[in-house]
Amino acid sequence: MSEFTSRSRVLCALDHREPDRVPVDFASTRSSGINALAYGKLLQYLKFPLDNVVFDMRQLLSETDDQVRILMGGDVIQLHRLAPSMGVKLNHGYRPEILMDGSKALVPADFNYEKQSDGSAVIRNAEGKIVFKRAGDGLFFDDMFHPLEDSDTESGIDANLSLPEITAEELDYLKDRAKQLCEETPYAVLGTTSISLFERGAKDFGYENYLMNLLTEPELVEYYLDKMTASYIDMLDKYLDAVGDYIQVIQLHDDYGAQNSLLISPDVFREILKPFHTKIHTFIKTKKPHLKIYFHCCGAIAPIIPDLIDMGVDILNPVQLSAAGMEPHFLKKEFGKQIVFWGGGCSAQKTMTTMGAEAVRNEASEMIKIFAPGGGFVFCQDHNIQANIPPENIIALYKAAKDFGRYPVS
Repeated sequence: MSEFTSRSRVLCALDHREPDRVPVDFASTRSSGINALAYGKLLQYLKFPLDNVVFDMRQLLSETDDQVRILMGGDVIQLHRLAPSMGVKLNHGYRPEILMDGSKALVPADFNYEKQSDGSAVIRNAEGKIVFKRAGDGLFFDDMFHPLEDSDTESGIDANLSLPEITAEELDYLKDRAKQLCEETPYAVLGTTSISLFERGAKDFGYENYLMNLLTEPELVEYYLDKMTASYIDMLDKYLDAVGDYIQVIQLHDDYGAQNSLLISPDVFREILKPFHTKIHTFIKTKKPHLKIYFHCCGAIAPIIPDLIDMGVDILNPVQLSAAGMEPHFLKKEFGKQIVFWGGGCSAQKTMTTMGAEAVRNEASEMIKIFAPGGGFVFCQDHNIQANIPPENIIALYKAAKDFGRYPVS
């Protein structure tokens, strides 16, 4: 067998073949990342004198250092958007910040917020409106502004909707960074797009309004989705011209699942949202046929996995083990030859948070036995490593991938 690089290992698994070992994702996406508080504790535990660099201030996610990625066996690296969260750009350097637990970190220099008298933090837009807020005892910023909240006509949408776009500045940044990652690292390069239709609609209209509109004003929602899809495709056309030859995986996202069920009915999804997702995915596949489409979708989504496959999705993340209907044996048997499972190595929601290292190791071993045969599996936990997950559990998770992930898996 020829020697695998991280990139060829991932590509082999994405083609539903078995490489030398199960490929590993260590914190390479914004849905398989690591909270800055957990990462700081991990660096301290490992006695690595490295800076804790936070790139995503909305979710408080750290950029992982290559030294740590190698230790964990990571095979994937992320190509960030220029401003991956809340409009905070990454190309203007970093400044020191004290995090909630008193630890030190570096955060983007463009990250500016106002501290309120109740201890909360807010971010305002150019018009002075509060658009994001973090509670005084919180870790994450929540959306506070919904530009289409009062828009119940097509003209209202036209007047208030800010369509997604990509600037010349970002394209230059992305092209340079993508070329560097592709040519100077051995990793599979995953490009993020920030493209969503259901989540974006909930943010624009407000969650309750959007859910009601899907049922009572479907033509208005379709008008909105048509405008968004056209804008996304225009953005993707430029994005793929800049980075399409340097990345191997392209990430899109939309959370359709809650813990126990879908957030909307399968019929509403199929009738209203699926056609627009399909249009976007078809454009990607036509323009860059080699790219694998990674779709992040949380929760109890088993009823629509066949639809995701039909939409052209190659990779499903996160495989939320604790959600209803997401039983690993069932998923692998029913869909394992048609879609790649990226995640599902261990429950971050339960096992990694509430149990010890041995339980983490045991669950990871079992998940590898289920998901790895025949390829089509990239190992990581089932969502971001949260602030309260101890270093011992993180290390146990990725050591299990090394110990049990070599093919043939038994």
